[in-house]
Amino acid sequence: MSTDTPPPAARGRPALSEDGWRQAARIALGSVAGLSIAKIMDWPFGVFFAVYPILLLGLLPVFNARVAVQFLASSLAAIAAANLLILLGSVSPFAAALAFFLFAAHCFRLMAQGRWFLFGAVTAVSTSVLVHLASHASTPAQDLYAAQFIATALAVFIAAAMHALLPERRPTPPPAAAKPASLIRHQMLLGAICATASHAAFQVLDLADSLSAQAATILVLFPMTLAGGRAAAWTRVVGTLLGSAFALVLQVAVHSPAPHLPMLVLLYGAGMLLFATMHVRENAGPAVGFGAATAIAVLAGQLSADADLYGVSLYRSSSIAVASLLMLLCIFATQTALDLFPASRAAPRRRPPSSRR
Repeated sequence: MSTDTPPPAARGRPALSEDGWRQAARIALGSVAGLSIAKIMDWPFGVFFAVYPILLLGLLPVFNARVAVQFLASSLAAIAAANLLILLGSVSPFAAALAFFLFAAHCFRLMAQGRWFLFGAVTAVSTSVLVHLASHASTPAQDLYAAQFIATALAVFIAAAMHALLPERRPTPPPAAAKPASLIRHQMLLGAICATASHAAFQVLDLADSLSAQAATILVLFPMTLAGGRAAAWTRVVGTLLGSAFALVLQVAVHSPAPHLPMLVLLYGAGMLLFATMHVRENAGPAVGFGAATAIAVLAGQLSADADLYGVSLYRSSSIAVASLLMLLCIFATQTALDLFPASRAAPRRRPPSSRR
């Protein structure tokens, strides 16, 4: 037996297992494939093609027919909901806000129940993004909806190919225990109220360039608790800063004498593998590594020969930080209000034991 002192890396977090490396490679290769296809085909809204494989391969270590159906169905539901909300918004903003609340309540109820979490989560984010983009006259709505569905279908195909190439061999984790009805009701109302507040704010303020901030306000809600929201907001901001810093390196590829696409794919793939490895090592859901991976995916999807990512990265990082902080305040206020009523409390309050005289 050796008596040598192990290096610092060995004394810290354990090295990734072979299955961990397989998951990180699936995320990196999947996102690179989606981005490359969008760039080669010159499809609009390249952000969708780079981000959706990360969602499908990063949030879930398994891939099966149930996952594929939920992901595809979420795209169809989001497109239908966005069309309806845009139509209602042109008639009555109040009716559109009410419809959004009811739709968000259904999504968060599915998330709280657990069995259809992926469908509820992706539908909530996609609907918010599509409504945000389609509400501006400069956005070609039909191209937006077509890109949304094509990117979703392509992500499913890429995920299936990645799992065939690098299969997951770890046992499937058991399903989470069922939550009490009072907790499901509390989390449904918390998510729906705060998501509707975010939707109304971004519609009223007409923040056309704040898509990432608007999406971040929905992602912060996914834990459906104040404590979970604080952790999600912190990791989202830190991950965005890391991803945005790396994305500035991609700006060099645009202005380099080397061919644009090969250099972009090389640098993007290196960064994606780095942050995918961080995500797998954290083993904490969408934490810092996941936030950084989606950050470079969003910025690379927007990259073009005349793009200036310096200002975009700075604005994106600051807007996400401000939006996440405001959403945390909204979660705190909403949770406090919900706890005032017995029907919407997360758990019934226990009565103190009566003392015997």
